[in-house]
Amino acid sequence: MKIAAGAAKGLEYLHDKANPPDLYRDFKSSNILMEEGFHPKLSDFGLAKLGPVGDKSHVYTRVMGTYGYCAPEYAMTGQLTVKSDIYSFGVVFLELIIGRKAIDSTSL
Repeated sequence: MKIAAGAAKGLEYLHDKANPPDLYRDFKSSNILMEEGFHPKLSDFGLAKLGPVGDKSHVYTRVMGTYGYCAPEYAMTGQLTVKSDIYSFGVVFLELIIGRKAIDSTSL
């Protein structure tokens, strides 16, 4: 749970503390690096995008990210929101709980 809590704090910073907010857009387990003592650090911000400002709830963008972690509504519409990252966090959290990758490429 320490890994999940640390990763959630990282997303919280990006979404709530950064001004304007940053949307990670490619949150996945392989982008969480571990420091000594299992302190997680988020990495690979190459696909990150500045989030909506003011009264806007989303930004339109070309759909990017990793299959299996991308929120379905983002994949279908290109509307990127904070909730898109939260969906990806849920996928990673599930991986932590079950001890398996969400998408098993060997079974495709």
